[in-house]
Amino acid sequence: MKKVLFLFTLLIGLSVSAQEGEMRINMWYGTINNSDVEEHLVLEKHFKSIWKQQKDAGLLTKWEMWQLINPSEATTETTYLYVKFYSEENRKNSVQLSGLPEGLDAETLEVITEKQMSHFTKIYSTDVSYKGGFNNSVEGSKPADYAVINSMSVDWYSQANYESMELQTFMPLNKKNGMRAWALTKVLNQLGVERKTNYYTVDFYNTLEEIYTQRSNTSKMSKSVIDANKKIDKIRTLLSSDIFRLVDYLD
Repeated sequence: MKKVLFLFTLLIGLSVSAQEGEMRINMWYGTINNSDVEEHLVLEKHFKSIWKQQKDAGLLTKWEMWQLINPSEATTETTYLYVKFYSEENRKNSVQLSGLPEGLDAETLEVITEKQMSHFTKIYSTDVSYKGGFNNSVEGSKPADYAVINSMSVDWYSQANYESMELQTFMPLNKKNGMRAWALTKVLNQLGVERKTNYYTVDFYNTLEEIYTQRSNTSKMSKSVIDANKKIDKIRTLLSSDIFRLVDYLD
């Protein structure tokens, strides 16, 4: 059990050691059997308590939990995405916490952690940096209910041009088209020949209906939009477009 608790503690702190600068985000994916979902969500409240302690202590900015709703193949499993946001101030903070959820002792947490970690059949973690975006939400409102995470493979020598096109050309178009929010992030740690994703764009919507309506609408593009898309297609490839539903978050 001590090994499991050590692994969980290590995963908690992975992003805190990121380099100084802009906002850093840890994206932690975990896949579990559908038969374990009910118990998993019940136990999740204890770990949410840990993230709240960290947020209150200034160790992280936000925590969100999402569920993948369009897996690439038929499956009897459910994939969750846990997202933690760390500002430069968070990463510089050296406050020490007990790490114990309210009302639990270390021994009980160890048992709960072992049970929760045993649910996962697959896990994956990646750190990204926030490069830019917009948020049309009212300040202080809850996150959007749906997010589309687009995995991009961008030519190594054209990354500066890619970021510029996303932020200067496509971000204004997305904002104009009524998207709830949008973000561009760059992968920091999962790189190499077998790991082709080096950027993510994330589109946020209020409803699944909005996503499907936008995809269903086939409108004629202007010449400028066609030219912009052809230009960016020369340096980046869309590897996947995954839809997630918000499960929980910290206020």
